[in-house]
Amino acid sequence: MEKNTLFPYAKKIAGMLFIFNIAIISGAYADNPVFPVDSPMKILEKPDPQVLNVWDRYVRQFRRDHNLSFSLGYAKTIWDIKKFGDLGKKKYNSVQQYFVADYTFHILISGKSGYFLGTDSGYIYTRPKAIDDEFRASTSWLLPGVRSGLVYNYDSSGRIFVGGGAQLERFNDLRTHRSTGAWDSVAMTGESFQLFGGIDLFFSLNSAVHVAWSETRTFIQSPKESDGYLVNSTMTKRASGGELGVLYHFL
Repeated sequence: MEKNTLFPYAKKIAGMLFIFNIAIISGAYADNPVFPVDSPMKILEKPDPQVLNVWDRYVRQFRRDHNLSFSLGYAKTIWDIKKFGDLGKKKYNSVQQYFVADYTFHILISGKSGYFLGTDSGYIYTRPKAIDDEFRASTSWLLPGVRSGLVYNYDSSGRIFVGGGAQLERFNDLRTHRSTGAWDSVAMTGESFQLFGGIDLFFSLNSAVHVAWSETRTFIQSPKESDGYLVNSTMTKRASGGELGVLYHFL
């Protein structure tokens, strides 16, 4: 039988046609913002129903993995002083504004529900003039701590969450008016515990408005062998407030 010399060329031509067709189809999809192929960020920013259907292809019911948010907050506080210099068994009201950066990693449990683990850190500014002349609160740093909770993704455009956290809060200039007429100050570190809840509303595939409410207790205790020093103090700060910020989900 004579060997068919056209067969090898036919295979090459068919392969070239197949690659050419794939290139044409890919180019057509790339020109259509509803079907992005090289980046999810090509999806239209406006979350209309057609776009939300595309978001579902990437979210797949639950927004997994890495999230980073930056928020500004406002809270009312109550300082419950047990012992601080000449002060004892007194309470003072104040207000505080704060900035916080929050990282969380979200893990699926089932369907649209999951849990998250993460950390946060920030800075708190307390207005000293809002407090009595006997006591002045200090601005403070929120040292990186731990936070965890539960999250429910009701659809690809939003989710609700509840959780708790613990961290150290560093006060650099707590002040009290002594009986001598002079102001004394001290730097102390408190143990802070928080319960929180909120919602993330996505206005694009990756970006959201972050809204949360929190209740925080910070306990400041006397260190060992502090008798006779101002640092021999015991007090609790209770804060209730909300925060508003932006969040980015790394798909």
